[in-house]
Amino acid sequence: MNKLIRLAHDFHTRAAVLLGRGLRHATTEEARAAALKSWTLQTAGTRTLDNKLEHTLYDVCPAQIDMHWKEVVCHEFANACLTGDDGAVFLSSGLHLKDCPSLARHPDRKIRRPLRLLAQKIAEPCFHLAGRNYENHGHFLLHHLPRLLAAHNDLAAMGNPRILLGNREKRWQTRYLAAVGTPPEQVRRAGSGTTLVKRLFYTPQMWTDTALAAPEILLRIRTTFLACAGPLPDAQPPVLVSRADAPDRRLLNERDIAAEMERQWGACEVLELSKLDFATQVRKFAAAPLIVGALGQGFANLLVSSNALCLILDTEVKWGESYFSQTFRDLGLLHGNLASRLFADRPIQKREHWSYPIDKFKEELARATSLWKQHHP
Repeated sequence: MNKLIRLAHDFHTRAAVLLGRGLRHATTEEARAAALKSWTLQTAGTRTLDNKLEHTLYDVCPAQIDMHWKEVVCHEFANACLTGDDGAVFLSSGLHLKDCPSLARHPDRKIRRPLRLLAQKIAEPCFHLAGRNYENHGHFLLHHLPRLLAAHNDLAAMGNPRILLGNREKRWQTRYLAAVGTPPEQVRRAGSGTTLVKRLFYTPQMWTDTALAAPEILLRIRTTFLACAGPLPDAQPPVLVSRADAPDRRLLNERDIAAEMERQWGACEVLELSKLDFATQVRKFAAAPLIVGALGQGFANLLVSSNALCLILDTEVKWGESYFSQTFRDLGLLHGNLASRLFADRPIQKREHWSYPIDKFKEELARATSLWKQHHP
């Protein structure tokens, strides 16, 4: 049945595109006018981060970084429609909500149009926690979960509505939700086609240029995760965040990188995160003095790290601003780590496996360690 529903929606959407029936996007004013009520979840602000390590290693990189975040408003809508696996939101008037930053470059032809005759109906009030890439660990932790934490107290006052995820199910999603106080029985799933929600609480993702929500919201997630993980170990060796179990962009010379970490720091533990439970991951990242690895979603765990040396191996040329390695660097800096990207200076194809130059890493690790020891004697 799901396959037939998908085919019907895909046919409907392609026909609309071919006939030139473009999506009508709601303006900010139209969204506010359609809302039963609206309130601010995040106020705009800025913070300057000290980027001294990256600037020391690569003088073309700025010594300071301005982190910005915008005002974000939550709306309550009546009879809203969600479509597709990501849960695109349409108002009862048929206007599409495209105010989420994740949709800025997302083509309209990829957004399924609603078919109300085939709609799955949900009568219970729901908080929208779907959206683009909600099935990805890094995006879920840094782009989706902050919306729930920002609205947590307000939702409790409203009787704790259901948390509505998209159609693609990942077991780890409920693990993170349980960690922030949302039990599995409170979670609902949207359909693969159209889902009609009688009362929907909606807020766009809360990031801007630095891809991070306001620091105080990230701090709530950090505090909650650390409380769930229990006491930290007295000692934790440096960790290499492995991508050996990843489908793409594996670091082919991980063993050489780990051996150099062990040579300079005396120990190294290679972490394959798919083999570790949530609490163990939190404890290891929170206690590790050195965290190294190839760019990947595992670095979202820097959310709980502090006072560590964090090195993110990236393939871009050194003056590039690789989107997520920049985000992870900023996340590390935000919580008191000494963090930097290390650039292999060899761009790769999108899913290609690669190696980081080991001699370059030896020299960079030694310089970074020397700077870190000035602050952690």
